[in-house]
Amino acid sequence: MDAVLFLNTDGVDPETIWTRVESELSFGHSVWLSGALVASLTRRYGVQRDGCAWIKLTPPKTQPAWLYRARDVIVSSSALILLAPLFPLLALAVKFSSPGPVFHTTTVIGEARQPFVWRKFRSMRVMPREEDEATRREQFRAYVEGKRQGKVIDVTRVTRIGSFLRKYSLDELPQFWNVLKGDMALVGPRPCLPYEVEMSPAWAARRFQVRPGLTGVWQIAGRARTSLVEGLAMDVYYRYTRSFGTDLKLILATLPVIFRGEGGE
Repeated sequence: MDAVLFLNTDGVDPETIWTRVESELSFGHSVWLSGALVASLTRRYGVQRDGCAWIKLTPPKTQPAWLYRARDVIVSSSALILLAPLFPLLALAVKFSSPGPVFHTTTVIGEARQPFVWRKFRSMRVMPREEDEATRREQFRAYVEGKRQGKVIDVTRVTRIGSFLRKYSLDELPQFWNVLKGDMALVGPRPCLPYEVEMSPAWAARRFQVRPGLTGVWQIAGRARTSLVEGLAMDVYYRYTRSFGTDLKLILATLPVIFRGEGGE
C-alpha cells in the first residue's frame, strides 16, 4: 500500500508545506491537504474525510514534452484560423469604444522567469503608461496586503465593450499567438507582471517551473474572486498535479465558465 501523508495547512508557512509536498511526492508518496491555503481548491476538487475537506496530490507520471507542445500547436493554430473573421470585428469595437490602440501590450514573466510580450484586446480607457503602471502596482500591493479581494482592476476605467470582452474572456484571444509561438501553453499558471513577481512570496516561484497558460486551475476554481495566496497556491498545486489528462479536464471545464461569463471582470 502506498504511503499517504495528511497535512493541515492552517498555521503553517506555505514554504514549509510545499517543500514537504515536493519531498513526499518525490518518494512516491501521496499527500492530502486541507486548510485555508487550499480552501478554494477543496471547494472545487475536494473530498470529505472525517468531517474535513481535502485535496489529494499523487506522484506525477512522466509524460513527453512533445505531447503537450503538439497539442498546443494544433489547437492554437486551429483557433487562430477559425477566429480570424472575429478578430477584425472585435478590433473595430475596441477602436470605437474609446480613444487608444486596439491592443493592450505588455511584458510578462513566463516559464523560468523568461519575459515575453503579450497582447490583449484593450478593455480599459487609456492613461499615461507611467501613471497606469504606478496605479496598477499600488492596486496589486493592496491585493498582496489583503486590503482588497479578487482581481486587481479599476472598474471605473473599463469601457462598455471592455466589460463584455472581459466577462467572456474575449480580450485574451490574441494570446493564442503566444501559445503558437511557445511562450505559453493552453493550460498552466497565468503569466504575471514583473512587479507582481517582486511582491509575491518566494514559495510561489514554483509556478515558473511550468509554462504559463491561457487557462488553468486559478481561472477555473478562483476566477476573479479568490485571494492572492489562494490563487498562487492553485498555481503551485497545478505544477505538482500537471498531466495531459488533467489539462484536458481543465480545458473542458473552461468552456462553460467562459460561456456563462463566471467570475470575469
